[in-house]
Amino acid sequence: MQLTRGLVFGLVSLLPAFMTAALSWFILGGTSGDDWENWMIGPCYLIPGLIVGGSLFLGLRDEGEVKQ
Repeated sequence: MQLTRGLVFGLVSLLPAFMTAALSWFILGGTSGDDWENWMIGPCYLIPGLIVGGSLFLGLRDEGEVKQ
């Protein structure tokens, strides 16, 4: 159950991660027309990776026993 929940959380977070990455790319000057530079690794890979990885981790986390 935890693996399935983690994968669903990760897949659902892809769209917000890509939108956040595109927004940060524009804010940091990605439309300047220059060649690819090393600073673009942050908005293009690091930000979406952290968002998807964090949501995957939250899905894989054990919630403990549920008391009724």
